[in-house]
Amino acid sequence: MKIGIRYASFFGLAVLLFVTLLSMAKSPEITLEGEWKELVWEYEKVDKINDTTKEDFNNVTDYVKDVVGQDLVIHKAEKWIFCPNGKLILKGKNYSKEIAWNIKGRGNILELKYDDSNTEHYSLTELSDDRFVLNFDTDTHTRGIARLTFTKIN
Repeated sequence: MKIGIRYASFFGLAVLLFVTLLSMAKSPEITLEGEWKELVWEYEKVDKINDTTKEDFNNVTDYVKDVVGQDLVIHKAEKWIFCPNGKLILKGKNYSKEIAWNIKGRGNILELKYDDSNTEHYSLTELSDDRFVLNFDTDTHTRGIARLTFTKIN
């Protein structure tokens, strides 16, 4: 009987600790809310046509960004404004678009839904109060992973 009470109290204490830790954690949705600026696009495993000169290597990022972003809206955006109502405003030079956003999975998937029923999923690999990083696998001939890094404006 005493062993049963000990096990039950230990289990109850563990559940209480778990619930307390969950309640103290900041929601990724709240952390994302606000205005973010794209810092850099980086690519892994990029196919280069000619990598013999340093100049070709330095210019590959812009070329690959254009190829990968052909059918994506985000490659034109410079600012991402996450609104609390699930709306995301993408702003660029002479460009603005409003789409829906949501956090999926265990807080590690950013889902973007466009008006034309197109949906994109990005891995949210890093999230802090002043910086976040998105990754996505590209299906194009670049055969790589694109990483977008953002910094918070306000």
